[in-house]
This record gives sequence, C-alpha cells and structure tokens, in this order.
Amino acid sequence: MQSAQESLAELRAAIRYCENAISAAESTIRSMDFRQQLAKEQESTGREIALTEMVKKLEEANDTIIIENDNLYFENAKLRKEKERLTALEVQLRDKIRELKEQN
Repeated sequence: MQSAQESLAELRAAIRYCENAISAAESTIRSMDFRQQLAKEQESTGREIALTEMVKKLEEANDTIIIENDNLYFENAKLRKEKERLTALEVQLRDKIRELKEQN
C-alpha cells in the first residue's frame, strides 16, 4: 500500500501531465486558428485578384464600346451629310431633266 505522500506525488504528477497536455492542445488550437486565418486571407486575396482582373477586362471592353460608339456617331453624321448632298443633287438632276423635257 502506498503512503499518502506517494499518492499525493502521483496526483501532482498527473495534474502536471494534464496541464502540459492542455497547454499543448491550446498551442495546437492557436496554430490551427492561425493557419485557418491565413488560408482565408489567401483565398480572399485570390478572389480579390480575380475580381480586379475581371473589372479591368470589363473596363477595357467598355472603353472599346465607347470608342466604337463615337466612331459610329461620326460615321452616321458623315452619312447624313452625304445623304443631304445626294438629295440636293437629285433635286438638281430632276430639275434639269424637267427643263430638258420642256425644251423638247
């Protein structure tokens, strides 16, 4: 049979062992939390990079559309002026044809 002193020493050793195990578990949890947070930040950063690239591509596409729209606007203006010129020429030709018919 063990003495009370030996039992007390064993209990204290068991308590120290448990405290060390708890401390090791807490350290592991902190390490896991840190790794998990780091992984989330990297994932978030990856998403941000992808979204930034998408925004850049969309802005470039928008710029291209704006330029094409401006070009079409100016082309339309040129075509309207050409139509006006041709309409005026048509009127002149009709007048000339009428004149020639009246002379004959």
